[in-house]
Amino acid sequence: MPKRQQLQDFFSCIYRNSSITSISFYSINISDKFGGGLIEGLQGHPSLERLEFSHEGGPVASKVKQVKLGTIVCRAVGKVLNHPESKLVNLRLPVCHLGDDRLGILCDGFVGNSILKKLCLRGNDKITSVGWGALSTVIRHPNCKLVDIDLSNTGITDEGSNILGSALSGLSSLKVLDLGWRQLISSTLNYRAWKTLFNQLSQASIENLNLESNQIHDSSLPSLANIGTLKSLGLKGMSSSTPAGWVTFFNSLQRNGAQLVKLNISGNEGRGSQLVKLDISQNSIGDVGLTSLGSLLSNMSTLRTLQMSNMLNVQYSDYSISSQGWQTLFNLSQSSSMKLVKLHLDSNEIGYEGFQSLIRMVSNMSSLKCLSLGGNSSMTPRSWQAITGYLRRPNFALEELRLNDNRLNDDTLIAFTSALRHNKTLRRLDLEGCTLDEDDDSDDEEDVNELITERGWEAMSTLLCSKTSIMDTYNSNHTLCSVTHYDVDDMNLPDDLLLYLELNKNKDKVEVARQKILQTHFLSEYDTASNIQEFLDMDLEMMPSAIAWIGRPNRADWSGTHVSGLSLMYNLSRKLPDLFDLCPQKKLFAGKRKRS
Repeated sequence: MPKRQQLQDFFSCIYRNSSITSISFYSINISDKFGGGLIEGLQGHPSLERLEFSHEGGPVASKVKQVKLGTIVCRAVGKVLNHPESKLVNLRLPVCHLGDDRLGILCDGFVGNSILKKLCLRGNDKITSVGWGALSTVIRHPNCKLVDIDLSNTGITDEGSNILGSALSGLSSLKVLDLGWRQLISSTLNYRAWKTLFNQLSQASIENLNLESNQIHDSSLPSLANIGTLKSLGLKGMSSSTPAGWVTFFNSLQRNGAQLVKLNISGNEGRGSQLVKLDISQNSIGDVGLTSLGSLLSNMSTLRTLQMSNMLNVQYSDYSISSQGWQTLFNLSQSSSMKLVKLHLDSNEIGYEGFQSLIRMVSNMSSLKCLSLGGNSSMTPRSWQAITGYLRRPNFALEELRLNDNRLNDDTLIAFTSALRHNKTLRRLDLEGCTLDEDDDSDDEEDVNELITERGWEAMSTLLCSKTSIMDTYNSNHTLCSVTHYDVDDMNLPDDLLLYLELNKNKDKVEVARQKILQTHFLSEYDTASNIQEFLDMDLEMMPSAIAWIGRPNRADWSGTHVSGLSLMYNLSRKLPDLFDLCPQKKLFAGKRKRS
């Protein structure tokens, strides 16, 4: 542990260093007197933009007590924020055991601050309405310019939500608000608090709202749909909402002219919302909810991200989703003008008929970059082969395809490799957990059968580097650079496949093809002797270009093995000495050289 003077000297150097923009204290309990002096010494730092005190993310976070900020340290942080030369725009205090008194001291310090844009208080669940009142004073100040506020997992009650909502309704700068994870709003039979909060937020300009894992009743969902400025909405894991509530919610969004960009359900009047992302994963939507969602999506052109993972954690059969329900959703969305970029459908029982409708839907989407279908256990290896037609389509633009925890075997993978031979977009293929448990009740690794064996991986290697001829190597797939298997990316794969994946990570695909040709056909003396004939058979007019290709210089930013073409150039010059004959009487380029 450094001595106090060493730490003071260290912080003195930090203050004088104008290139530092971020300082994080992970899992460190700073004493009030000493820590307060150090933090206060950061006042007016010429470049500091981000300050964080956190128990999360540190290298020894699990071995020490959680971070606790004392009153003096909180007061010091307030002084740093309120300094007229402050550049601090991001203050992060997650899981710091802040209570009403310390949050009040902190707020007193930076009330009137016009520089701070991001504030994170995640996981400080000891704050009551008194503390939220202090924060509301900061928010109500005309100088407040907060853009991003994270209050997730803070246990806000009905009273606290009303205090905060009233203040946030007048904060025109606010764009991002996180209220996820088990807030205590409407934890009793009174469900009106969420409705009141949503009505307050509809007066603001919020674009990104996360409500994940909260108990939000059906009656509050229409008010949520009235927040017309939303672009991203996270509704993952709202177990209190029923299919009837979701139908009302989706119909309200459609009626309001919703233009979502992101929708995650895995879990104002006259203003159409601009949603870009929606997450409804882990929710009880049911077939009727999917039908209403399909109708909504068919009229939504702005949606870019749709997350609907794990829609099966339901307790009642009336809430379950059938293959027919999925089929209806995808059929309704086929004629949509959506330009989805990301689609997540992990851990669902989509079924074969639903899957066929899904493939027809995405086949028309040239914008789709990421498709995640992990954990769809009802699909057989034969069913997965139906995706090969999609892989060959001219509209196929996927960069990432996640098929983890599914039953894909060698035949499926071989069909994929055939379809991807000429593909130039797919960069990542996730095949983690493609196993078959013989005994579901056993944890013994011997009871797990690998569905993809050496035969499948050999086909994948051939896809990336066909060794049949130089031209076949040149025409191999030089785009796919990650095949996730088991628990670690690209681990437990054949060595040659790992070599080709590493080469494909390089952006210069011309050099990737060159390296594969050199390493496959000209690396050993035997291969060089047998393959150099292709150069010997060239017209002499082509030879300068061939020599330039062979002697292309190495790249400094190269990933993976990189071999020089100098050995090949040497062997070629030995076979064609007349190329280097400077005698003026010989006309080397008069025509084709005699074939030997």
